[in-house]
Amino acid sequence: MSDDWKRINGTGWIPLEGFGRINPRRDNEGDAGRTHFTAMTDNGEYARVLGDCITGGPETWSYELDQPFYLSDSTGETCLEVEISLLVGGKYGIRFRPGQWPQASGGAW
Repeated sequence: MSDDWKRINGTGWIPLEGFGRINPRRDNEGDAGRTHFTAMTDNGEYARVLGDCITGGPETWSYELDQPFYLSDSTGETCLEVEISLLVGGKYGIRFRPGQWPQASGGAW
């Protein structure tokens, strides 16, 4: 896995080079609001999502700011490790790098 994170800032649909796009947002529930995103691949399918901080789906997911998670296409061949941060002015900072979809660990009987 690469240690070279790419970074992009923005609002609305934010492009993820080599993967597709992501649309992070917040609502007004509670004191700080809840965080959600939708992610699409370059071929127009909803991304698969996995991470300790991820709930919801299959189209819109809830997440925690500054916590890593994985996006993948339906084949699992294209995968990104992603973190979303909230920036000044309501923008989002997206860090991403090539990743490997986590495999269920199997052990000996």
